[in-house]
Amino acid sequence: MKKRAVTPLFLMVCCFLAEPIEAFAEDSSIKLSACGHHDYPPWNWTSGSEIKGACAEVTKTLFANLGVDVDLTYVGPWKRCQSYIETGRVDINICSFINETRKSYSTFIATPMGFNEQAVFVNKSASFAFQNWQDLAGKKAGMVLGVSIGQRFDRYLKDNTNIERVTTYRQNFHKLFHQRVDFIPVGRFSGLAMLQAFGIKDDIVDLPTSIFTGNLYISMSKKSPYLYLLPEIEKQMQSDDYPVWVKSLLIKYAGVYAKEAQLKPIE
Repeated sequence: MKKRAVTPLFLMVCCFLAEPIEAFAEDSSIKLSACGHHDYPPWNWTSGSEIKGACAEVTKTLFANLGVDVDLTYVGPWKRCQSYIETGRVDINICSFINETRKSYSTFIATPMGFNEQAVFVNKSASFAFQNWQDLAGKKAGMVLGVSIGQRFDRYLKDNTNIERVTTYRQNFHKLFHQRVDFIPVGRFSGLAMLQAFGIKDDIVDLPTSIFTGNLYISMSKKSPYLYLLPEIEKQMQSDDYPVWVKSLLIKYAGVYAKEAQLKPIE
């Protein structure tokens, strides 16, 4: 894919929905399995029987350009997704942070598929000053099973905070709403989308200082026979238009999630 100047959005999207790359188009029989986080909108979440979101569309589109179909049927929550990647039962992890454990059983593309600013969310009536990680010491953190927020921050939370893990972010934000935890560390874009969907945007706030901005990556199980596809996926991600496309998908799927998740408000 050639480098190019910034183009109108519709042309850029067409670029990523182009005909399959000729060198790979012959083998239309390849179908890879994929999984992702079950509850991390707008990047990815469970919708019916499959994973939906920006990561899902990016992965499916880039592999489709190689003539390869990606099956996004939901296989289970995030912790199970990681287990299936480790055993080779699933080929692709559609997006995640890198840590040493995941590197032991996954091959990561070097180019990030997206950038995820991590923020601290608190109950507005029990807010606190946050300028650096030390301000979280001794507090109770609400997290989802299997979630990593980067190896260094994971270690800091383990050594300096009390962590309570649940299955979904809705459970987490319910606990924060009732002040059963002190804070939730989560991607800022994701957290804001969830506050809107859960009807608590006036009660829960994101603190302005970032925990850090982390890179999200596509990876594949080291046991997958299709690892040879990764360099061609990465070439597509190095287009000048790629970051603009991802940003447009995040906006799109934030809206999709808000409509889908119009559940009973947290109260």
